[in-house]
Amino acid sequence: MSTFNIERFGQALKCHFMVGRKTWIRLFSIYTLVMFMANLFFTRVADHGYSHWADNYPDELFFHYSGIVEQTSVFGIIFFCFAMLFTAGGMFSQMKDTRKRSAYLLWPVSHLEKYVVSVLISVVMMLFLTIGAYILADVLRVLVDWLTGRIVVWGFTMPIMGRDGEHPWGAFQDWHLVWMLFNWAFYIHSLYIVGGTLFRRQQFLFTSGTIVVVGILLTMILNQIDWSGVDIEFINGYWDEKTQTYTTVFHPLFYIINSAMMLLIAFHYWLSYKLFCRMQVINNKWLNV
Repeated sequence: MSTFNIERFGQALKCHFMVGRKTWIRLFSIYTLVMFMANLFFTRVADHGYSHWADNYPDELFFHYSGIVEQTSVFGIIFFCFAMLFTAGGMFSQMKDTRKRSAYLLWPVSHLEKYVVSVLISVVMMLFLTIGAYILADVLRVLVDWLTGRIVVWGFTMPIMGRDGEHPWGAFQDWHLVWMLFNWAFYIHSLYIVGGTLFRRQQFLFTSGTIVVVGILLTMILNQIDWSGVDIEFINGYWDEKTQTYTTVFHPLFYIINSAMMLLIAFHYWLSYKLFCRMQVINNKWLNV
């Protein structure tokens, strides 16, 4: 069997999607319900000042209510991050019992095709599913606001456009900071990819616990080192009087560390694939090795 065949891969992806469509629909419904109830909590329970502002400060009502809706968008971003980590950790959750594990491992496709299918379903599909649930929850919240006579303020556009159209990510307009942000996001996500492949049960909890324990141990070790002689500013800058502009200067270690993180991310995905290739039907109770 060839390592990767695009037609066979397409059929496997379609089959995997059709088999799990009830699970995707159920997750989409749960995500939508959770975010919709959170939206109602922030706008209806936590905030008691809508009527006061509508009666006494109608000109400032939009600004006030936009601040309340902005809290729902912050919750949506946090929920999105946790959802992506949870699905990354559980991308092989369909292999928990022996029967399903045997059926998946005996699937007539290569290991690489099985792995890519699982990654696409748990990452790309869940990305669109979570974003879709976030938008639908915001639409339902706006519908409730409209039916009850409140002003219409959309929340799902705020993470991109901000309030009143201003850019909410002004601090990250420099490509260096965007690079660093995405590096950290994908690095943490890749750790959960490895944990989802290594641990056989409770992948999200065991991966989260491992990251916390390792983080504490590394902090304790680093605290034993004398850093008094080390004074490195990764991000610095200066003001140019001639051009009246502020120029940001990044230390060479900034590029080295971020490049190393990209290599680590690639290594984590490779390690996850190798661990998947070692999976057996009968295996250790907690680990897939």
